[in-house]
Amino acid sequence: MPLFSIIVPVYNVQNYLSACIKSVAEQDGPRDWECILVDDGSTDMGPQLCDTFAAEIPGVRVIHRENGGLAAARNTGLGAARGEWILFLDSDDAMAPGLLAALRRALKEHPGYDWYVGKHLEWQPDGKLTEHAGLRLLPGPFDSSDYGERLRALYTAGHWSVWKYCLRRAWLAEHNLHFWPDVRWAEDWPFDLWLLTKCQGIYFLDIVFTHYRVGRQGSLLTDAKNLPKRFKALAAAQRHLAALAAAGHIDSATYAVMRDAAADVFWPQARTAAVPDAAIRKKCLKYLRQLRPLYAHGTEVNTRRDWRMFQTMMRLCGPRFTLWAAARRKKG
Repeated sequence: MPLFSIIVPVYNVQNYLSACIKSVAEQDGPRDWECILVDDGSTDMGPQLCDTFAAEIPGVRVIHRENGGLAAARNTGLGAARGEWILFLDSDDAMAPGLLAALRRALKEHPGYDWYVGKHLEWQPDGKLTEHAGLRLLPGPFDSSDYGERLRALYTAGHWSVWKYCLRRAWLAEHNLHFWPDVRWAEDWPFDLWLLTKCQGIYFLDIVFTHYRVGRQGSLLTDAKNLPKRFKALAAAQRHLAALAAAGHIDSATYAVMRDAAADVFWPQARTAAVPDAAIRKKCLKYLRQLRPLYAHGTEVNTRRDWRMFQTMMRLCGPRFTLWAAARRKKG
């Protein structure tokens, strides 16, 4: 059985895939890993490239599936994984050199945890690797029975990025922890919130896991035409979190922390939706109305006066008028 299962969802990234797989194949040490390429219905040359890698590189295997989104592809990888530890890697990023060797040492030196969190470097368009200035990882264990404290520790160190996690597969299986397939943007943050309900201790590692490619054109993070998809995903995530609370799987205090975390994801996107293109704003409205339970919440929204003003307008005037007014102000 492999020690590590590295799950790589693949969708229309033929120009980046070779560098991603090369970063795994060239890791130092024994071949105690499997790399599972999940072709999520790619329409470029990705499927053929995946087959070639699987045929030529020991430890690499491929699963072809119909397109279902990143969350569903990762779940497919989880279902096929055989390793003791799960790592995620996006197909337009790269695994940091020496990661697996560093993890082999760290897991022996600091046993007893189900969830290890590392760091990343941002891979700039000019090829430079830079640190994320807003994150502060304090190496060592963090244990707390307080859900809010665990979330703050995680977000201070890493925010929601599963490609710098090392997760015990048996623990995920025991608690049936997986991604919600209908959350098809920013799938990581609701997954994190759910993981934290089943884990009182996290171990933070001073190890770079991933070189994260910044600003790839056409991604859900960079294209304004994808704004409606973002809000649809946010609405789906909020429904899942509310369902956990309604079913009694989490207490009211935990749900309050989750709701604030969801609102902190929502507000920057809501402000971004104040675009000049009225057709895009209109497509967002259906989901913005579904997200009304978040309008009164959030912590980051209170840090700036203009953000608080936008929140007040959303609550009092609704999303249609607020986005129109904010778009006119930006244009002026």
